[in-house]
Amino acid sequence: MKSQTTDTVITAALRHLDGAPRTDLTEAERERADATLARIVATPTDEPIPVEPNRPHRRRGRLLVTVGLAGAAAVAGVAIPGLLLDGGEAYGSWTPTPEPLSDPAAAEAATTCRSTLGAPDGGRVAIAERRGEWTYVLLAGPGIEAVCLMPDDSVGHTIADGEDFFGSYTPDPAAPPTLVSDRIDETTSQDGSTDEGWFTRTEGYVGSDVTGVTVHTSSGLDIEASVVGNRFAAWWPSTEQNSDHPAETWSYTVHIADGSTRRTTG
Repeated sequence: MKSQTTDTVITAALRHLDGAPRTDLTEAERERADATLARIVATPTDEPIPVEPNRPHRRRGRLLVTVGLAGAAAVAGVAIPGLLLDGGEAYGSWTPTPEPLSDPAAAEAATTCRSTLGAPDGGRVAIAERRGEWTYVLLAGPGIEAVCLMPDDSVGHTIADGEDFFGSYTPDPAAPPTLVSDRIDETTSQDGSTDEGWFTRTEGYVGSDVTGVTVHTSSGLDIEASVVGNRFAAWWPSTEQNSDHPAETWSYTVHIADGSTRRTTG
């Protein structure tokens, strides 16, 4: 299953314009090409990326450079990736099946998320889960939508700028969509990073008859999303996008209350 992505479109266009014979890149040339691609992919855009119908696809979020945490609250839709370090298996404790947090643990994770992002109080805990040694929390409500991913041992503590943490805060989220009871709507997907490595996250809404959502990635993972109320969310380890590692795609299996399932791209 393939999906047309920004990098493939740009690469094809540049190759068509280049009259020089094709040669293998040197290591230095490859590094410059990867750096250029990273800048292009990180550039915010409101234009939709064309995709083939009925194929797995993604709606990329904006991946921003690391910023000071104190200034994060003033920026709409800010994403705070931590520093990326080489070596080791990224998120080695990660599991494809989430563990829901207890109410007290969810409240503590939400408090850590708000304080680290500088987000205002308010917004219910829509989803709070643990995968391995990592805690994920989604806060949602009028005037706020925030996502945080952090190590379990950071929950309940002050997280300094640059530590193992990812956060995204939007002070003016769109209104929830109106859905048919057996449908889902993927509203956000984004690549991000912490000190541990790169990951991909996706969130959205579910209809009233949806009891579960499974994510199937082009890298071969089958991931059980958390489904709570009218929201779903999932995240998984990934690789920094470059010329050797094109953008990942995924599709969904939606589990319905009557026992049936349906496949969709979200």
